[in-house]
Amino acid sequence: MKKILSILFIVLISTQVFAKIKPKQIIGKWNYTVVMDEGEMKGVFSFTEKEGKLAGEIITEEGYTFAFSKVEIKEENILYFEFTPEYDLITISLKVDGEKFKGTGSSNGGDAPITGEKIK
Repeated sequence: MKKILSILFIVLISTQVFAKIKPKQIIGKWNYTVVMDEGEMKGVFSFTEKEGKLAGEIITEEGYTFAFSKVEIKEENILYFEFTPEYDLITISLKVDGEKFKGTGSSNGGDAPITGEKIK
């Protein structure tokens, strides 16, 4: 019984490790929608690979562009990135599920839900 439980534990951990999203899956453009008290904001997250690392920028609906200062893939398929428009650090954590995501954006003004999908 102990041996069966050990094998099951290893299989479950291996499944989680291999299920992690890869940078190749993130590279490209993703439409996003942020829901705030003032209404919805829309735009595009654009991800690229530079020197073997993820990089990118946000392109707002108004045409403003802000480069990400940090982009990481964390455990449980969480895509995390940061950018700083007008002296306010904004952090984004998104749970990626295939070609869709949902998560939260955080700044000094509070948190806001974000949803979106990859542009084909």
